[in-house]
Amino acid sequence: MNEILKWIVIVYTIIIFVYFLVVNSFYISLIFLSWNRLKTFVKIAKSDNTIFSGYTKPVSLLVPAYNESETIIDNIYSLLDLDYPEFEVVIVNDGSKDETLKKIIDHFDLRSVNLELNTSIPCEKIKNIYSSFDYPDLILVDKENGGKADALNAGINVSRYPLFCAVDADSIIEKDALFRLVKPFLKYSDTVAVGGIVRIANGCEIEGGIVNKAGIPKKFIEKFQIVEYLRAFLTSRVGWQKINALLIISGAFGLFSKKAVVSVGGYRKTIGEDMELTVRMHEYFRRKKIDYRIDFASDAVCWTQAPDELKGLKSQRVRWHRGLADSLFKHKKMLLNPKYGAIGMLAMPYYFFVELLGPIIEMMGYMVLVIAFFIGTTSITMLYIFLMAYLFGIFFSFSGIFFEEIAYQRYNRIKDVLSLFGIALLEQFVYRQLTVFWRVSAFFNYKKGSKNWGAIKRKAFKDRSS
Repeated sequence: MNEILKWIVIVYTIIIFVYFLVVNSFYISLIFLSWNRLKTFVKIAKSDNTIFSGYTKPVSLLVPAYNESETIIDNIYSLLDLDYPEFEVVIVNDGSKDETLKKIIDHFDLRSVNLELNTSIPCEKIKNIYSSFDYPDLILVDKENGGKADALNAGINVSRYPLFCAVDADSIIEKDALFRLVKPFLKYSDTVAVGGIVRIANGCEIEGGIVNKAGIPKKFIEKFQIVEYLRAFLTSRVGWQKINALLIISGAFGLFSKKAVVSVGGYRKTIGEDMELTVRMHEYFRRKKIDYRIDFASDAVCWTQAPDELKGLKSQRVRWHRGLADSLFKHKKMLLNPKYGAIGMLAMPYYFFVELLGPIIEMMGYMVLVIAFFIGTTSITMLYIFLMAYLFGIFFSFSGIFFEEIAYQRYNRIKDVLSLFGIALLEQFVYRQLTVFWRVSAFFNYKKGSKNWGAIKRKAFKDRSS
């Protein structure tokens, strides 16, 4: 029996070593691409947005809301206060069971109106539409529950403008973010979607729907997520955008051509509707051989609440991984298919073998390491692999923090920056293994997962600095 286990350890050590080399080659390439792109973004971030004011396109801001009474008022104020010439805010109440609907109606003195609907995309029944004399650019849609994707489709049907921006109800957008998000649409006529960067609002000073100062929260579970977000957005999405192979436009903050989204059938009710739509747009336009661009604006900032308890974090990560699996399996014909260019030959393999299957391979590695230890076959090579994996993990996290400080400097206190670097060192222990375990369980049970709204407990933004 020991001999069989020894062979398993040897074979898996070779497999994980090769996998390690391939994965980290991907990561280093993405960091290189991101660095080149961010040098351009630094100039863009410091540019004066007023030069675009005469050329902007009107935008409909769509906010799907389900039981968001704690944050929805601050969210609406932050949207109404945006520096942008022409826009509307469309709140879609998706059959909330709390005070969300009543709170919005009472706070903004809304009244029921008759509005002719263009039902270009199917959605659940719209029960009522409200507007206000005091806030003419605010529209509230009350509909039967159908999930986030269905709520967004209803918002698209009600919206008036050629561009729409999907925004989460627990998020706050910086005042100039919409200007920055719309720039690629003004520069490139074939742009169909642009994603913004999402940052963690926990620990920030927020008042009246405005982030006055970025800060670091007290809980480690929240600090770890700040590092994760910086790494994901600044060393990954920036790189994929460089080769027009970005597969995710975050559901918390993304700008779309309404015509393009309607042409692919709108959002689908699935676990990860944001990624599924983005992948479907790539598939549609490449199959039709239509020129298009899916861009990323890392200087367009949206602040969102992150889970501050393990239960909420687990729910979120399980849902994300199920959404990843669902999107990739729905569009598996694109995997390693040269017909889809960089999407089929680079992005899809990366997300399938690294993001989707990576946690399984990593978990098996931990198991093999434990087996090797107990049967006395732990090799220097195996220990070297795990050490290098740890060091590379730190390197990628450090890169995200470094890019943040070079380009945008939202965390401008030395104490906060040093704290982030310290958290990057600790993240590889326990927290990483915990999220890996959640993602593995999500992979094997993704079809059983709920497609309903996520159940993360919200807090009023005034409480997030604690």
